[in-house]
Amino acid sequence: MSLIKAINCIYIPTTDTEKAATWYMQNLGLELLAPCTDNQAQLQIPSGPSIFLIKTPKPTTLNYIEISGTEQCTLTLEVLDFHTLYNTMKESGAKVSAIEDNASCGLNFYAYDPDGNKLDIWSGWPA
Repeated sequence: MSLIKAINCIYIPTTDTEKAATWYMQNLGLELLAPCTDNQAQLQIPSGPSIFLIKTPKPTTLNYIEISGTEQCTLTLEVLDFHTLYNTMKESGAKVSAIEDNASCGLNFYAYDPDGNKLDIWSGWPA
């Protein structure tokens, strides 16, 4: 039996808390929980966990290279209205990949926040 109840917070590095918070609010519709400080911004995902944008002294990301050489991300976000979100982000100038069709796993694309953190944006399981 797992001793873990839930994921409560996700910490993402940033060099500019206000710029990053604005990106997450405008592109993903997240809600700011408290005013940004120089050190952090707190955003709420409606389903429960919070995203904390934590200021770092130098640029860094959560991305890593897996054994096959592919850049991997640590966070997949299941979204509502996948195609509208993709088009809106693309039209607003956000850095996004092409949409990938993963058959029985659904659709996804990758988005990069202002600091280069790679986010997997997922449509959810196909009906």
